[in-house]
Amino acid sequence: MRVNYGQTVHGQEEIDAVVEVLKTSTQMGPRVRDMQQKVAELFSKNFGIMVNSGSSANYLAVEILDLPQGSEVITPALTFATTVAPLVRQGLVPAFVDAAEGTYNIDETAIERMITPATSAVMIPSLIGNLPNWKRIREIADAHGLKVIEDSADTLGATISGESTGIYSDVSTTSFYGSHVINGAGNGGMLCVNTPELARKALLLRSWGRSSSLFVESEAIENRFNVRLDDIEYDAKFVFEALGYNLEPSEISAAFGLVQLGKLQHNIAVRERHFEAHKRFFADYEDWFVLPRQLEGARTGWLAFPLTIRADAPFTRRELQIYLEKADIQTRPVFTGNILRQPAMKDVDCRVDPSGYPIADAVMRGGILLACHHGLDDDQVEYMHARVADFLSRFSAGFSAMAAGNERVG
Repeated sequence: MRVNYGQTVHGQEEIDAVVEVLKTSTQMGPRVRDMQQKVAELFSKNFGIMVNSGSSANYLAVEILDLPQGSEVITPALTFATTVAPLVRQGLVPAFVDAAEGTYNIDETAIERMITPATSAVMIPSLIGNLPNWKRIREIADAHGLKVIEDSADTLGATISGESTGIYSDVSTTSFYGSHVINGAGNGGMLCVNTPELARKALLLRSWGRSSSLFVESEAIENRFNVRLDDIEYDAKFVFEALGYNLEPSEISAAFGLVQLGKLQHNIAVRERHFEAHKRFFADYEDWFVLPRQLEGARTGWLAFPLTIRADAPFTRRELQIYLEKADIQTRPVFTGNILRQPAMKDVDCRVDPSGYPIADAVMRGGILLACHHGLDDDQVEYMHARVADFLSRFSAGFSAMAAGNERVG
């Protein structure tokens, strides 16, 4: 039996939607606009700007805020690379904060001690789909006059006490990558904002910086032939208000994603069910694993099921991963681990906490991700548990008995 760490899940409805686009036009159009509106509503934002990936959304999120060059941005050390990369590319200084054990998210109690007069923003991912304490983060940001960027690449439709996480951010981003809770034919992303000024900046930067990116009907004569540049009559389709990029999504991605949006709540519910099954199984092995924990009142579709092997466990992550991979069960480490230890950070100007990053380091040493996606069936989940139980039974006769019981109940 094969268990993929992540996979796209779609059916005939998505295929039909894509074929319909192929019969008309693959360029951005009404489906992109519809997708933008619907996802913005999920984040309780007024505007959505769809792009070609969640990483592109992060780049635009940072750029449109016009943060002062050289200013510092609070961000966690346990992260994904493209949460940090936009900060560095924009000439900002990441100021790294450790994670809270078992959450894989920023330790909000450690944020304020890293704030200085040079701090301009916080950029925080909901890593693996788990939610940090966004309410407290917003309170801290407001107390210090900081902007808040929510990197929600790993989840969509998440709530705290029934309210969207987007109510706490200035900019929220998400991703429609193939392994995520919904996908846009394998890729896509979006940033969501409240003000027309930020939306306008993002639209321009997304589409080469051309003024025509602001027109719904960019071919309309009345929109095109009423511009003068240095007293030269010009076609507005090629007036550049900004030095932008090509980060446009395709209409195919939006058509596919719109069908997927209709399945969002189902996908979240299936992921929640698998997550709880994993948690029940691993509860018998807490001497060897740090189990994941959620913020009270949070609801989310976890990207994967994270565990951290304790330092005194009688086995290593490498041993467990190799065993599972040989059993056709895909595994992953927890993204960057402590990103400060990654080679890409060697020459990056950043600020570090003198007390270190014990949790991020522990996750880098022993963190592992297991499949928790909505493409899994119960037989695959039971197979995962049986193989893990078999591996763990090698280290303790007592655990062997517990593992046998878990294998019977799934």
